[in-house]
This record gives sequence, structure tokens and C-alpha cells, in this order.
Amino acid sequence: MNRGRHNPPARQAGVAVITALLVVTIATVLAVEIAWQTNLDLRRTSGLMAWDQAREYAYFGETVAIGELERLLQEKQYYDRSTDQQARRGLSIVQDDKSLAGGFSDLQGRFNLNNLVTRQGKPDELVIKQFRRLVEAVASLNPDLQLGPAEVEVIVGSTVDWIDPDSTADFNGAEDDFYTSEVEPYRAANGWFTSVSELRAVRGVTPEIYEALKPYLAALPVGSHHTLVNFNTASLPVLMSLGDNVSLENANRWVEYSLEKPVEDVQLVAEGLIDPAMVPYIGYTSSYFEVTGFISIGTNRLDMYSLLEWNGQVASVRLRRFGVVESSLPADATLELGTDAEGKVSVSGQHE
Repeated sequence: MNRGRHNPPARQAGVAVITALLVVTIATVLAVEIAWQTNLDLRRTSGLMAWDQAREYAYFGETVAIGELERLLQEKQYYDRSTDQQARRGLSIVQDDKSLAGGFSDLQGRFNLNNLVTRQGKPDELVIKQFRRLVEAVASLNPDLQLGPAEVEVIVGSTVDWIDPDSTADFNGAEDDFYTSEVEPYRAANGWFTSVSELRAVRGVTPEIYEALKPYLAALPVGSHHTLVNFNTASLPVLMSLGDNVSLENANRWVEYSLEKPVEDVQLVAEGLIDPAMVPYIGYTSSYFEVTGFISIGTNRLDMYSLLEWNGQVASVRLRRFGVVESSLPADATLELGTDAEGKVSVSGQHE
């Protein structure tokens, strides 16, 4: 009779050790995974909280900027060049590890792209001529762009085609047939510009050309009438766009004049150089402004852009974006945030 075989004690002990090691390994893997997921959840929650804090901080900074803008507008009948220069000095708000820097500036001292087409969807030939002169003025101030007459015509024609509602390309323009043949195809907007950054998609506009044109352009809300160029805040290229024979020297002289005293009638200072047909397109104050800034909380940063409209009494937000900067931020700061012993927040700074 055969007796049953039994595993030696040594073999049984080996199996037990292997089983124990396997259990420990699985437990270690699970512990590491749980710790990793917990760490990710904590970091994600921290990021979301910082994002929410940054947005609230941005709203506060926007409110401060609106208050300062309303103060400036209520003090003066005209929004002039000296007022705009004061506004561009910006604001800086600092509290613990939180900071906000930014400022506001006039948008009607720039060329409004949406004026290129009338509210009825027809190209405005007078404004198209002005835009052509603006591109030529920027080209003359930036010779490295190497913008010749042919390139200028392509940019002008294609920008008009980008807005007008039809699908028929201008002789120098571009519509869907051009854009859909690109390596990364897309379509023409055939509608109003909502942001100057859309110009980057227009035929003939290279990154270098866009960066050169951007400071002199705006994409303002479309109303019942075209928006006016504020002669008292217009930049040199915009002033040069008001007539065929306006030189850089003429524009510089007008800038100096408007710094001394706001212009109330352009025909008194225009020296016969401004196209008489352009006079109805020129104004002496502004209704549209932008607030730009960035908020930093710890290692988190949030960019902010707001478009404001002034109705003569209050300024209201017409457009707000986060994570986008439409223009360069001011370098100097004039406002500072502080708290007293009771935790009350105050904004201090010097006003000229």
C-alpha cells in the first residue's frame, strides 16, 4: 500500500514567502496609485481654486479700472491725448502672493476694421482708401516689412472680402476658394471682426505684418453708424491715413498740438491736408476703451481683456475674455492695493 506524498516543509515555506511578496507588491502598487491619484486631485483642486481666485481678482481689477476711467471722463469734456497717456500708465495691485497689473486705453484712436463695410454690407470706398493709407504708413515706418504696392493691395482687398457678406473675391482679395486650398483649410468669416487677431487669418498678412499693424487697429461693436476716429488720441499712422498727403511731420505736429489743447474742429488745424470727405469720420472724444492686464496668484497666471463702452454717464463691459491679451500691457503702475488692520481693502495712488 502506497502512502500519500507530502510536500517538504521547505517547499511549503517557499510558497508562503512568494505569496507574501506578491501580496506586498500588489499592496505597494495600490498604495502608490492611490497616493498618486490623491496628489493629482489635490493639485487639480488647487489649480481650480487658484483659477477662481484669479477670475475674481480680475473682476476686481476691472472694476477699479472702470472707476478710474469714469473719473477721468467725468472730469473732462474731451477724452484727449494727455488723458489717454495718463490712463496708459496703468495700475498695479499687490496683496500677499497675489498681483494684478494692467491698464486701459482708448480704442477710437485706432482704425476700426468694421468700418470697411457699411451696415448694409457694402464696401465703404472712402474707408477702404483710409485703410490703404494706414497700411502704407505702417510700411513706411517699418521698412523691414518690405511691403510694396502689390502686397498692400492684397491685404486691403482681402480684409474687405473677409467682412463683406458675399462670396465673390475682389480683384486683389480672397474668399473661400483661396482659404480652402491652404494646407490647413478654413473659410472666410464673411462677417464682422470680433477681434483684431482675426486679421492673422487674412490673405497677405504675415505674423510680422500683423504685429506691425495691431497697435493701430480695433474691432469695435457694430452700431447703426460707423465709429469715429478720435483725432485727439489718434496715433501717427492713423493720422497719416486721413489724407493722401499727410506726412509723418504733419502727424507729429498735430500730436503736439493736441497735447497742448484738445482739437475741437479738425479743419482749423488740418492745413488743408485731410480729405474733406473724411471729416464726417473724425471725432474728438471716445466711447470705446479696452482694459488689459494679467493676474498672478502663486505660480498661476491669468490674462484678461475687456472692451468697455462709455455712454456719457457710466462705462459698461461689452466684451470680456480671459487667457487673451489684445495689446501690450503698460509698463508703469499708479495704483496699489492695501489692507488695514481690520482687513478692509483700499486702493491708493497718485492722480495727475
